[in-house]
Amino acid sequence: MKNALTTLGLNDKQIQVFIYLVEYGISAASEIAKSISIPKSTVNFLADTLWQQWFLKKSFRWKTGYYEVDIEHFSSAISSSLVQQQSALDTLIPELKDKLKFTSNKPKITFIEWVDSCQQAYLELLNTKIFYEFGAHEDLMTAFGQKFMDNFIAQRIKKWVFCDAIGTNWDIEQAIGKLDDVQNRTLKTFDMQEFGTIGSSIAIYDDKVLILNLSSLPIWVLIQNPQFAETMKTIYMICKMR
Repeated sequence: MKNALTTLGLNDKQIQVFIYLVEYGISAASEIAKSISIPKSTVNFLADTLWQQWFLKKSFRWKTGYYEVDIEHFSSAISSSLVQQQSALDTLIPELKDKLKFTSNKPKITFIEWVDSCQQAYLELLNTKIFYEFGAHEDLMTAFGQKFMDNFIAQRIKKWVFCDAIGTNWDIEQAIGKLDDVQNRTLKTFDMQEFGTIGSSIAIYDDKVLILNLSSLPIWVLIQNPQFAETMKTIYMICKMR
């Protein structure tokens, strides 16, 4: 009984009052207080709260309040309350969804430092099907090491994760570009003198944008937002069309 009453929202002292009335029947606050060793004023407050919540019935005799548990009254009241709560919930949920649809679209941003953490963030690209990257392979190799990058590419090929990339026209980009067919990648390079350089990596995948800055203190920033990711993908496609 105690567990059921707790589930219905009663606290320990309210349960004591309720169970007393179940066992001894209609009683005044003074009788209840004497039996369960709780001050009469507190019992009055507890019993009145239960009465207001329809757990108890209340009547008066010579201006003295008496409380009792009426099973039919109690059951009907709880059932009615549940129906009202469900009705309120059915009304509230659509309104909340409508109100929260704008705030739920706020970008989720994660910012972390250190090389090991950057490596773990970069490895998350292996859990998608395709990613679009503004990348500097030399920066990645310098920060992560040749072994890490070779393993990353091997895992990417094994998992059939496609890399669509844009990079600056360095020797290393020209070299890996020749391996596009066997490494499941397309790499387009551009003239640094005309456009400038790309540092580290900006990778766009699913609803996320991963930004790696591997110079000096390595950091990564992950922005998760469908609209932002789609915008970055559009910018990427425009750049690749040049």
